[in-house]
Amino acid sequence: NDLFLVAVHELGHALGLEHSNDPTAIMAPFYQYMETDNFKLPNDDLQGIQKIYGPPDKIPPPTRPLPTVPPHRSIPPADPRKNDRPKPPRPPTGRPSYPGAKPNICDGNFNTLAILRREMFVFKDQWFWRVRNNRVMDGYPMQITYFWRGLPPSIDAVYENSDGNFVFFKGNKYWVFKDTTLQPGYPHDLITLGSGIPPHGIDSAIWWEDVGKTYFFKGDRYWRYSEEMKTMDPGYPKPITIWKGIPESPQGAFVHKENGFTYFYKGKEYWKFNNQILKVEPGYPRSILKDFMGCDGPTDRDKEGHSPPDDVDIVIKLDNTASTVKAIAIVIPCILALCLLVLVYTVFQFKRKGTPRHILYCKRSMQEWV
Repeated sequence: NDLFLVAVHELGHALGLEHSNDPTAIMAPFYQYMETDNFKLPNDDLQGIQKIYGPPDKIPPPTRPLPTVPPHRSIPPADPRKNDRPKPPRPPTGRPSYPGAKPNICDGNFNTLAILRREMFVFKDQWFWRVRNNRVMDGYPMQITYFWRGLPPSIDAVYENSDGNFVFFKGNKYWVFKDTTLQPGYPHDLITLGSGIPPHGIDSAIWWEDVGKTYFFKGDRYWRYSEEMKTMDPGYPKPITIWKGIPESPQGAFVHKENGFTYFYKGKEYWKFNNQILKVEPGYPRSILKDFMGCDGPTDRDKEGHSPPDDVDIVIKLDNTASTVKAIAIVIPCILALCLLVLVYTVFQFKRKGTPRHILYCKRSMQEWV
């Protein structure tokens, strides 16, 4: 955490400010990174402090930065002419790793995802996105703890149950929220759902409205839970291979009520499962980033290293043209050099043997005629 930002937050408390509901404020209840160069207090914090002390009478002069105190050295350098101060650590390269850095949804590798209230919710670490019509909604990603207070980051699974509540899983615990309100008494131990459930956590969960059952997936097995009886169905777990074509340990699942398919997510791919024939559709898995998040990426054909046929033809034509140009560049100079040699040889012969007699005779005849 940045010490300056923490100090400003605590100074706000010392001056009488409470936590703010604005996630961009310095007085937000959770820590988030802000640029500290030329730091300006967010507008929500300005309004809050002015409600207590009133607005300033005049514009205060800009504050000057405090002088930097050189680090104390207990051992003097051997040579006073040399600067033996320790060099500051080199700043890390690439994307900043501070806790408040917002991730990019197109990087993939989410913790889980689900359809809640007919919207796709995507979870990664302490963040989540809301996705509509293959587009991330404005203002996201957002902190999980800001939206669902009491819910930890890096959840394992989530689904919407028959009562319309959201059930979140992490490790051996689960939480039940009604909209954004944590229900009393939660979290509960996972084992309270019924005997046989994996006590250390699940990979994904999904509620099938048509049969009124909830399915839990873990590794190469799955369980069926009765929402009405609040117990695990007997005869489970069963092998996940019954769901023909889906991968082991799926990280998320949801039912598309309009087209009657179930979708399973893992890594950066998804599988489209036909609920009628109980089998994954041909052509899957596909990229979930491209088909659901609207991210631009190479097609499957490009990933396999295949080039379009037009590109191959262009390459061949360029090679043939280059060969022809090279041949012409070699043949023409050779012909010119040969012609030049013939001309030089002819001139040399004329000079050595003199003018042929038939040419002289023709010259004399012409003179006589003239």
